[in-house]
Amino acid sequence: MKRSTRRLLTTTLVGSAGFLLGSYLTFQGSTMNWRKDSRKQRDLNFDNSDPWVLEKQWFQAQKREPRQITTADGLTLRAILIRQPQATTKVAILAHGYHHSWEQMAPYAKLFYDFGYNVLVPDARGHGDSDGHTIGFGWLDRKDYVQWAQLMTQEFGSSATLVLFGISMGAATVMAASGEAALPATVKAVIEDSGFSSVVKEVSYRARSRYNIPTYPFIPLMALFAKQQAGYSYYQGDILKQVLHSQTPTLFIHGGQDDYVPPKAFHVLYNAATMRKMAYFVPQANHIEAYMFNRARYEAVLREFLSKLDLL
Repeated sequence: MKRSTRRLLTTTLVGSAGFLLGSYLTFQGSTMNWRKDSRKQRDLNFDNSDPWVLEKQWFQAQKREPRQITTADGLTLRAILIRQPQATTKVAILAHGYHHSWEQMAPYAKLFYDFGYNVLVPDARGHGDSDGHTIGFGWLDRKDYVQWAQLMTQEFGSSATLVLFGISMGAATVMAASGEAALPATVKAVIEDSGFSSVVKEVSYRARSRYNIPTYPFIPLMALFAKQQAGYSYYQGDILKQVLHSQTPTLFIHGGQDDYVPPKAFHVLYNAATMRKMAYFVPQANHIEAYMFNRARYEAVLREFLSKLDLL
């Protein structure tokens, strides 16, 4: 074999090995959460500089009732339920974001509590106190949230009123859940804040914007690793398709300065949706910052949406 041919072959093999290793390490970093079981990540650290300090203090002071489900793939997922002092069958089920846990939802828990709802706040699979190390990016989680809705329907009755609310990855979760045929009819509304339309598009965008990693060949390789280790390919995670299957009234929220989930996702989702819908777009807000940007307006929009559906 000529030296030039050997050099080309060696370069090709080294390059291919580099692509494989880089893709695998990126997959591990983005999809697998190897933090210690039971305390993978908690959002407990806050001080007076935290804009949500009062809401977090309220959240920490509430009496919490533990709830759990066992998923079809054998994971135990855990949640806390905060009840209203007066009995009600209204329940808001909240979904946190990527690499967070139920503490992230403190501001939204208080918001729905003030609206008169009981509040269920789960830890997603691979997060917080829930089992698992695979991050589902909303796709694996969609069936988990169907189960949470079924559990709340069993507990509060077939005449219960459930609302699904999520931010970021949790927003993708509740949108994906809304397209599942097994979702109970008790789920009367979905509210998503800063959700993405596709797992593969979001992973590709984050890889490019944060790590300067090109889509090809890294993303197809990462999707292959996900299929082998996580049980699903990123290409399967079609949130938009789930939204097209949904007839549950939905409020879509996004910030125009979002550099985590491009605002384009909001426009794609909202324009394609065929259910009864409402939009709240905040041009000046970054990722999941619409509430912080104008609290009074955010609360008023949610009140308007829920009131139109007779859910307040």
